Amino acid sequence: MTTDTDALRPAFASWLATRVDADDVTITSFERPSGGRSNDTFLVGAEWADADRTIADRLVVRVQPQTTQIFRAPDVLREAQVLGGLERGGVRVPHVRWSEPDTTALGAPFFVMDEVRGDVPLARPSIHAAGWLPTLSSDELRTLWSSALDTLVAVHAVDWRANHSFLLGESGTSTVEYVERIADWYRWSTDGRPYPITDAALDHVLARSHEVVDTEPVLVWGDARVGNMIFGDDHRVAAAIDWETASIGPPEIDVAHWLFFDEFATSAIDVAPLPGWPDAAETVRAYESKSGRSLHDLDLFQTVEELFIAITLIRQADARVARGLASTGTRMGHDNAVTQMLARRLGLPVPELSPDYIAHRGGTA
Repeated sequence: MTTDTDALRPAFASWLATRVDADDVTITSFERPSGGRSNDTFLVGAEWADADRTIADRLVVRVQPQTTQIFRAPDVLREAQVLGGLERGGVRVPHVRWSEPDTTALGAPFFVMDEVRGDVPLARPSIHAAGWLPTLSSDELRTLWSSALDTLVAVHAVDWRANHSFLLGESGTSTVEYVERIADWYRWSTDGRPYPITDAALDHVLARSHEVVDTEPVLVWGDARVGNMIFGDDHRVAAAIDWETASIGPPEIDVAHWLFFDEFATSAIDVAPLPGWPDAAETVRAYESKSGRSLHDLDLFQTVEELFIAITLIRQADARVARGLASTGTRMGHDNAVTQMLARRLGLPVPELSPDYIAHRGGTA
C-alpha cells in the first residue's frame, strides 16, 4: 500500500463512487490527522451529485498498516466491528459506514466512518502544558474530565456477550492471559534483543500476574484516555476513538492505562497538572463510585500498562530506523520517559533520555 495521499485520493474517489452509486465523486480534501499512529488514518472531504442536489460529506478512513506496524496482527476490520458493537451498546463512537476487506482499492483493508467534529486533547510535551486544555476554566476541565470518566464507565457497562463475543475467540479474559499476550507481543517486538528495563518489567508482571484474583470481565477499551476522545463545545464527550486493542478482560487494565497517561503527562516529565485535575486516588474513587466496581492490584496493572506503552516505543523506534530517521543502534526503545517510569517503579537505575526519543517527541521529553 502506498501512503502517498496524492495517489490515494483518486483510488478512494473511485471506490466511494461505487458505494454511494454516483457517476463521479470529488475529493475536496484528503489529509492525515495529527494522531492515529497505529493505523493509517485520513480525514476526507467528498462531494457527489444525487438527483438534483450535491452531497458534501466528511469521512474518516482507517487503513490497515502494511509497513512496520506497532501491533503484531493489526486488523482494522476487527476495529470496525468493535465500533459497531459499541454503538449498539449506547457508547458515543463514530458511526461506521463501510468496511472493505478487498485490498484492490487502497492496497490494504480499510473502513470508513463518519467524522465527528470537536476537539481532541493532543499536545506535546503534555496536554497540561500546551494545546486546548490549558485554555479551559477549572469548571470546564471538571466537566470534561467527568464526561470522559463516564464514557469509560459506559464502555465497561456494555453487554459484551451480546455485542463483542467475537473477541473471545482470540484469547481468554483473565489477567494471566492478558499478561501472556503482552509477553508474546514483547518477545516479537524485541526479537531477541536485550532491553534491560523492559526485560525486568516483563519478568515482574509475569511472576505477579498469577496472584491476581480476577473479577467479572468487561469490554476493555485498551487505550482509555482523554486523548482518545473528541469533545464538543459543551466540553462533553462527542465520541470515543481508537479501538484497535479492545479485548475482554479485567477493568483494571483500562483504569491503569488512564492513570499511566495522567502520570506520563505530568509528574513523569515535571509538568504540573492543570488546576483541579483529579489525581490518581480521586480517579480511582470516582470510577469505583460511578461503576459500582472495586478495583484491585492497580500497582501491578500500572506496571503492565507502562510495559505496554514501552513496547509501542520499541516498535516506533524500529519504524524510525526503517525510514532512515534513526540508526540501527538507536537507544530510543531503551531510554525514554516510559522506561524512566518503569525504572523508578522497579527500583532500577533511571536512564537518560535518548536523543532519538527527544526528536520523536518533537524536541520535548
